[in-house]
Amino acid sequence: MILRIKHDGEPLCLYQFDTQSHTCDTIEINGWPDKELTNHLLIILVPASWVYHSKTKVASKNAELLTKSIPFAIEEELSNDVDDNYYAFRIDGDNSQAVVAIEKAYLEQLHQQIKQQNLKVQAIFSEADWLPAAPNLIHLWQDESSSLLRFGNDQSMRIANPQVSKVISVFGGDAEAIISNGLVETDQLDLPVQNDLSAHMCCEALSGAQSIDLYVDEIKTDNKQKDSNKWQSVKWLAAALVVSWLIIQGTQWYKLKSSITTLKQQQQNLLTQNYPDVVASELVDPFAAFQSRMKLQNASLGRQENLFVSALHGIGTTLQQQQAIRIRGLRLVERKIEIQITAPAMSSINVFHQALQQQASDFNVQVGVNELAEDNSFRSILTMVPQ
Repeated sequence: MILRIKHDGEPLCLYQFDTQSHTCDTIEINGWPDKELTNHLLIILVPASWVYHSKTKVASKNAELLTKSIPFAIEEELSNDVDDNYYAFRIDGDNSQAVVAIEKAYLEQLHQQIKQQNLKVQAIFSEADWLPAAPNLIHLWQDESSSLLRFGNDQSMRIANPQVSKVISVFGGDAEAIISNGLVETDQLDLPVQNDLSAHMCCEALSGAQSIDLYVDEIKTDNKQKDSNKWQSVKWLAAALVVSWLIIQGTQWYKLKSSITTLKQQQQNLLTQNYPDVVASELVDPFAAFQSRMKLQNASLGRQENLFVSALHGIGTTLQQQQAIRIRGLRLVERKIEIQITAPAMSSINVFHQALQQQASDFNVQVGVNELAEDNSFRSILTMVPQ
């Protein structure tokens, strides 16, 4: 039983695929409370726009080490913070890893529905694995308002229906034909179209694909242990602070010297807990050591602010020269500046990238993911990394 999910997180339809007879039936679904969903063990397909696919080559076969290392191996490719995603991977024959990442908000929203409806879920895959894959062929599945595209064996995307022809003309490359489940407007295309793609063929493709399961243990357990540990630490810290305050208040009337000694010892403990690299000379006056450490941290923040101002100057100068570019977002993340831009054409983005590199010579300007928006403008993310 294969359940497809729409971009808003609601069920789209349910497919009953018989792997022995190779038959496929489509079952209409009326929202999450539909009783049909509770009667089966489900494979859930989430929208391709929710999932980021990548490849890594971390030199290890240890699953625990790979789980910790892979998110940071693709950190530069992500448009959000590493901690904002769940990750899953598959080890391939050449010792590389096929990686998928999904924003935590999407998967947690889906998991909440699974719990509320008491659904039995076998796995969660990206709908990109649902389409067949073949070299030099474009597979196109059209739904009511959007379409799922797969180019060859790898690249896939979901776009609005009016953009299908334009996207194929841009990304079609060496494609020799289009395999679709419906009519395709080919006015802008010079490709033959076969209208014989069926849900049966897609389910067949999914059953033979090496799909990566997004239903990771971390989300299944609701992070209960992790949250419990966090709250336990907070409780212990709060208890320690309360006890410390009571001791100081209770003893200052009787033994001033003893209370000062106790306070100093507590300061030393806090100093060593927060700064493991503390040296013996800092323990003589832990309060002064704290002040010194804080000044160093503030100085570091000041250098980041200067870095941000320098980057803004380069961006502003470039925008005066490239007025076709519009800034959608700007943020500083760990000394790297991410710029979200829109432009009427990919050539404008390339020119802006080259001009910004010249204006901001202290940075290495990297181009991230390019995509076509619903208004036919092009969007991109540029990352400015200090040299």
